[in-house]
Amino acid sequence: MKLSNRFSLITVIISTLLISGCATLMQPTDLSKVKFSLDHVSAVRLAGIDLMQIDSLEEINMFQMARASMALSREELPLHLTLHLKSENPLANRVAAKLTRMDWTLVLDGRDTISGSMEKNIQLAAGESQDIPLNLSLNMFEFFNEKSVMDMLELALAFAGEDGAIPQGVALRVRPTIDTIFGPITYGKDLLIEAHPKEDLQRQAF
Repeated sequence: MKLSNRFSLITVIISTLLISGCATLMQPTDLSKVKFSLDHVSAVRLAGIDLMQIDSLEEINMFQMARASMALSREELPLHLTLHLKSENPLANRVAAKLTRMDWTLVLDGRDTISGSMEKNIQLAAGESQDIPLNLSLNMFEFFNEKSVMDMLELALAFAGEDGAIPQGVALRVRPTIDTIFGPITYGKDLLIEAHPKEDLQRQAF
């Protein structure tokens, strides 16, 4: 092979590799466009009381009230719930992403409450949405001790709204880590995900 032909072949190979490399390098940047939103709430329990079966304070019986009052007297009023996020990986990304970690902080009425991390491999296919459940536990006394047991019950009931609607004033600050062919990429700053009103389904604001 002549030297000039060999040089041309090498040039073509290098150019191809550079173009391929640039296309690949775009992928991590595109993956930062994966969107997250608050979707719904499920499995709401306060001091062991299943609030998903209760629509109003008037439906709470004397035994459940005594249970909540006793828990409050111990300065413990545990609220357990599952907050569902929805992730959307745009079709334009053309590649699947893998969520490997999400650091989160629950924000109620502008006030930071509990924080934690979810470490789970979740595939985020391009052009599809994915449900991401977060199991949260909050001692309401710690953050709302100025309120009465009735007020705290009412606040907890807001989480058990119709169709799992998320109350106004609820937000989640998250920092996701997404795995790529170059290794894990963590978002540069926290994302504040706020609840969006669903007509009249939200019971009240925090």
